[in-house]
Order: sequence, then C-alpha cells, then structure tokens
Amino acid sequence: MDRENDAAVANAHFRQTLLAIRQVLGEKGSKDIYQSAKLDVKLAALPPDNLDRTFKAQDYAQLLHTIEVTYRERGPWILHRIGKESFHIVLRDQPSWMATAKRVMSLWSPDQRIEFMLEAIIDAQRKTYPQTEVWLEDKDGQLAYIEQSCLVCYGRQSQEPVCYLTTGFISEAINWATGKEFEVQETACTATGDAYCRFIVETAKHQSNVT
Repeated sequence: MDRENDAAVANAHFRQTLLAIRQVLGEKGSKDIYQSAKLDVKLAALPPDNLDRTFKAQDYAQLLHTIEVTYRERGPWILHRIGKESFHIVLRDQPSWMATAKRVMSLWSPDQRIEFMLEAIIDAQRKTYPQTEVWLEDKDGQLAYIEQSCLVCYGRQSQEPVCYLTTGFISEAINWATGKEFEVQETACTATGDAYCRFIVETAKHQSNVT
C-alpha cells in the first residue's frame, strides 16, 4: 500500500470497526460520530463482509480521529476499548480458528502464546492487504508488531502516537491468549513522522530480565 496514493480500506475491515464502535458507543452515539465526521451518508448501511475496497483510508482515519477529539481526554481510552471489541468480533467470526488456537496454545508458555498471536495478526493483515509492510521484531526480550502503512493514523499529524485502536486490539488478543495482562505501548507512529508504527509488547522474559 502506497501512502502517497489514495489508499483504501477493505469492506470487512471497516465493517468490523463499525460494529465495535456501535458496541462501545451505542446506536445513537455511533450515528452522532458518523455525522460529525461527515460520513453519515456513506455509513448509512454496514459495508458488506468482503475484501472489496469501497472506503478511502482518509474516511477510516477521520472517523477514528473524530472519536478522539469528540470525547477529548476520554477519546484514547474509548478507542482502546473499540480496539478490544474489534478483536472479539474477529473471534466471533472465526469460531473454528478460535477453538484450534486455544487447543494448540494450551501447553505453550505465555511468551510463545504472545508470539503466536502477533504472527496471527500479521498473517491476517497480509491476507487483507497483500502490499502492506508488516513484520514482527524480537529484541532484548521484547516483541514488537511493526506496520509501515497504518490505516488508523493515515494522513494524520500529531506530536504523539495516536493508534489507540491498534494498541487495544493487540492487548486484548494477548490477554485472550495468555489470560494475563501484558503492557502494549506504541513507541513509533507515522502520524509523528516516523517511518512506521511500532507496538512493543513487554513479554514475561523481559519482565524477568528487568527484575
């Protein structure tokens, strides 16, 4: 995906996010946000559950930015919640994968489960957006999910990282896989001028090294 061109969002991806927004904000709150973002006409109906690309990346990022500024100091927390709910929507849509993953991970360590989930997220991204650059980094006991063409912050400029939805999605995926809370922190963001968005996961191995 070329950020210099007019990128687009897969219908299934946008649909998943809209369902999560509705779950967190309710029907009225969602419609108010759509109207504030000037997307109420485009979002009059849910997109179909397919990989066609009807919506511009600018629409997607604008919708999330509108939530952030509308709710002010609560905005990042709300977007984090929307990211968490998005993960559960993915699970509900893939019950066979969920059952298989749980069975496969049952004998693994927490760190192995974390790596498995990050690799699963990367695989899903590559299938949905074949041209995107996304990869996993393992350094000093820390795992990092890295994405070069982030739709969450597409076209934005900020003094600090703004991909709260992605942070929520990753943290909930790891919580589901491990049954434990591991800190997920965005340490680089294209909205701040970085070359990619980078999400650090503090693993159990790293925690042991620190202590």
